[in-house]
Amino acid sequence: MSVPQSSFKSYHTGGLVRQNVTQDSQLSKRWDCSTTPILTWGDQDNGGPGITIDNDANDWRGFYFYHNSCDSIPWKYIWIAGKTTQFVSIPFGWEGRVQRGVDSSMLNGQPQLLGSWLEISWDQNNVAWADVSLIRGCDGGILVWSPDGSWKGFTQWILDGAPTGAYDMKTNGQWVIKATEGPNGEVYTIPRDWLIQKVGIDYVYVDDYHGNPVISTPNQRFSTFWPEGRA
Repeated sequence: MSVPQSSFKSYHTGGLVRQNVTQDSQLSKRWDCSTTPILTWGDQDNGGPGITIDNDANDWRGFYFYHNSCDSIPWKYIWIAGKTTQFVSIPFGWEGRVQRGVDSSMLNGQPQLLGSWLEISWDQNNVAWADVSLIRGCDGGILVWSPDGSWKGFTQWILDGAPTGAYDMKTNGQWVIKATEGPNGEVYTIPRDWLIQKVGIDYVYVDDYHGNPVISTPNQRFSTFWPEGRA
């Protein structure tokens, strides 16, 4: 993106409601977790809240939407053809994340936390908030931006060349950058430092303690770009 980070407001958290690894057990859900995910091939754009997903891969890719603290079954998912963009409608007040993946893993009823997260939520004033988090791992880049030009995330390939101790394997056998925090909030410095070096704390969450990687928009919309990753 050509807009410099210094030209817009960034937040450490702002109004974003995140899924924090040390707070999950204390969160009270504002919804019932899904028992059956909703498949969409692209939603009708009626002017309400939502995001566009631009799949820059050469082939079809899957994207999975999870409510905060509902990790076993996605709320909604979409498959998008390579080099195409689709709109996904999201209800007011939604709080959660989007991950890339494949049905065999993401729809097997087990949490699939490892990978890059697009975190998004809408507050009581219908202001939308977003960030890209690599705290639970990195399986590729994500770029998110608002209509006013503010943006976060990255598009460069960073999955090769990391030091020993920086990798973990997805359930489908793909090697990706491992989580930077453990279940009790402990920081794993090897993957964390790799992400700081290759991406930087101004653009993504590398852990819960660095940077201001959150943006907001009163327009209720975000656009996203997903380069090739390891789904």
